[in-house]
Amino acid sequence: MSRLLPALLLLSSISAFAQDDSEPKKVAETYLNALTGTGDEAGKDLLLGGVTMNAQLFSLENWKFGAKDPVKKEDGDLAHAVQMMNDLDKAGRTALTKLMGVEAVGDDLKMTEVGQAEATKLLAPTRERVTAFQKSHAVLSYALRTGKEVYWHPKNPMRAVLAKAGTQGKYSIEVHRWTIQTTEGPAKTPREWPLRVIRFKSPKVDTGWKILPASDWNAE
Repeated sequence: MSRLLPALLLLSSISAFAQDDSEPKKVAETYLNALTGTGDEAGKDLLLGGVTMNAQLFSLENWKFGAKDPVKKEDGDLAHAVQMMNDLDKAGRTALTKLMGVEAVGDDLKMTEVGQAEATKLLAPTRERVTAFQKSHAVLSYALRTGKEVYWHPKNPMRAVLAKAGTQGKYSIEVHRWTIQTTEGPAKTPREWPLRVIRFKSPKVDTGWKILPASDWNAE
């Protein structure tokens, strides 16, 4: 009996892990099958933030799961996360205004030239805010794509989620990331790309399991 107990505990742990993984994996399969036409077209509605025109038209010839990253989980203070996002946005707006070299001259706007050294200096506060956000809220900032161009896009779906999440209480977020393998075109060219399934919860929001969409302009 003493030898059997550790084996049973191990099997129980493996079973629990499989259960934790099964729902997000099913969401990924449903979405991918919608892209190949082997499943219900409504599977595209699993995209967080809704289906864009490009996403509606996008299709695949085939797919299979490749490697899976370790699951990312995080519980954090919502008020602190929202404040850090607002601070980053404010720093970004200030830097953009200065980088554009626009200054008021009476009732007119005057354009001034900004050199590389000055641009690096102007962007320093924004980079500092990004680093601080990533350090304090690693998984949430990963889902928000802080540090990447897509963070600033108005259609970034995680920004809309956070805007609805409120500013009180705790949030939890979980991210499952697979590498998807496809072969495309007459030459059957192999390609690998990331697919992320996430769930965000706060006192005001529960997204359920959703596909975190790659942007139309940046698959990463």
